[in-house]
Amino acid sequence: MLEWTIRLQTIDRRIIYGLVIGLIVLALLWDFPLPQAVSPEAQSLYETIESLPKNKLVVIAADWGAATRGECAPLTAAVVTHLFRNKRPFAIIGFAAQGPELTTAIVQKQAKEFGAKYGKDWCNWGYKVSIDSTLLSLAESIRRTIPQDVEGTKLDDVPLMKRVKGIDDVGLLVEFTGSGTLEAFLRRLPRSVKIAQGCTAVVGPEQYPYIDSGQLCGLLVGMKGAAEYEHLLGIRAQGTAAMRPQSLAHLLIIVLIILGNLGMYAAAKQGRDLKRKGEAAT
Repeated sequence: MLEWTIRLQTIDRRIIYGLVIGLIVLALLWDFPLPQAVSPEAQSLYETIESLPKNKLVVIAADWGAATRGECAPLTAAVVTHLFRNKRPFAIIGFAAQGPELTTAIVQKQAKEFGAKYGKDWCNWGYKVSIDSTLLSLAESIRRTIPQDVEGTKLDDVPLMKRVKGIDDVGLLVEFTGSGTLEAFLRRLPRSVKIAQGCTAVVGPEQYPYIDSGQLCGLLVGMKGAAEYEHLLGIRAQGTAAMRPQSLAHLLIIVLIILGNLGMYAAAKQGRDLKRKGEAAT
């Protein structure tokens, strides 16, 4: 009994590492479904896009780069899928140098699947250096702030932009980021523009006060947020695939914690029993 309790508390770390690696490999090779609860924040973003008027433009703020690609790319891809599926026109802008380029790669891949065309269904406003001054100017005049797209085409010559006269024609802005840039959007854009965000897990806890205050109409946090949105869309893409190994690894940790505590409890109980026997003998 004593040997069993000691083993539970001192499992060889090589066994733990082996189990973790084995579960991750299994999850990557086996495409099995996992139950997925959807947060109210993800549901809210989904419903906002569903109810968005057809004549409103959606702006995707791609404020992420290679360092946060693992989380931000699946988040961006899930929302872009929803926009293409619902035929919601959108424009890409970014205040991180790599953001618009990486997002464009995602959009171009999906555009082929949905038969969407550049200029008609989406366009790219490109990278802008100063977030505060750009947003302040954007709220006053879109064309003065962004006279042409990244391809050098005048905004008036981009078909989907012909019906977008000013900021009032923007119905939703969704920012994808791994940094604390949200406050600039909340400060500079008028309340008529709904704002939502997809962010990395480390940034997520800081954004919930904006959900509670009603300043954000939706929030997707980390890989789980991507998986939640894919669940709402009825697809299994990058977010869902990445959550399988992560979920199994977390489950293993929980099991190991339980085993360690059982071993500690059993050892303590055995110690108390031995103490009582010793006292009885004396």
